[in-house]
This record gives sequence, structure tokens and C-alpha cells, in this order.
Amino acid sequence: MGCFITRCACIFGCAGVVGCAGVGGFDPLPDAPGSVRTAGGQSLPPAAALDAISAGKSTKAEVAAALGKAVVIPFESGYEVWVYRWKGAKKTTRAATELVVLFAPSGIARKARIRPGYETGD
Repeated sequence: MGCFITRCACIFGCAGVVGCAGVGGFDPLPDAPGSVRTAGGQSLPPAAALDAISAGKSTKAEVAAALGKAVVIPFESGYEVWVYRWKGAKKTTRAATELVVLFAPSGIARKARIRPGYETGD
């Protein structure tokens, strides 16, 4: 169990680094991967998107149907991290709020969390 927790911490840490790596402009297209959209094409706020995911129950198909296409980061272990982003006030990757979902090799969501955007200096 401790090894699993260590792997999860590593995967979530890597996802955070991936999300924070760039500081360039970030203005996703509404239908681009990582841009949260319901089946009806409506945008969801981060908290509502997080509420749509049930750890230990939600499948990849259910999450994709509820939130749209994600930016997918696959790992050799079979785990995947899905990332959804909302642009921040300065439209940079650092200012973007992210929803990060960890999927087990079985395709079931194991964990999900929101990483708020960081303030960017002028």
C-alpha cells in the first residue's frame, strides 16, 4: 500500500510539474483537449467538474462524457493522468487552474484534485 501511495504522489507531482512548466501564453480553444465542456458544449467551473468525478467509481468513458477531451499523460505502469485547464487572468499556464485526474490501469479514477492557478507578476 505504501508503494502505491508513493507512486500516486509521484504521478500527481509530475502532473503538477507538467502543468506549471510553461509560462507562455495559454488561451485554449473551446474544443481543444483539456478544455472542460459538457456534452451540450457548456463550460463548467473547476469545482463542478471535480464534483462530476467519483474516486473509485468513475470510468474514463464517464469522465470524458462529463468533461470532454483531456490532455492525457500515460505512464508505462498503465496509469494515466488526465488534465483539464481553465485559463487564468493573465492567460498563462502558471495562472491556469487545473483539474488533475489519476486513472488506474483498470480505467477507474483513483484520485482527482484541483490545482489553483498562481499569481503572475506584471
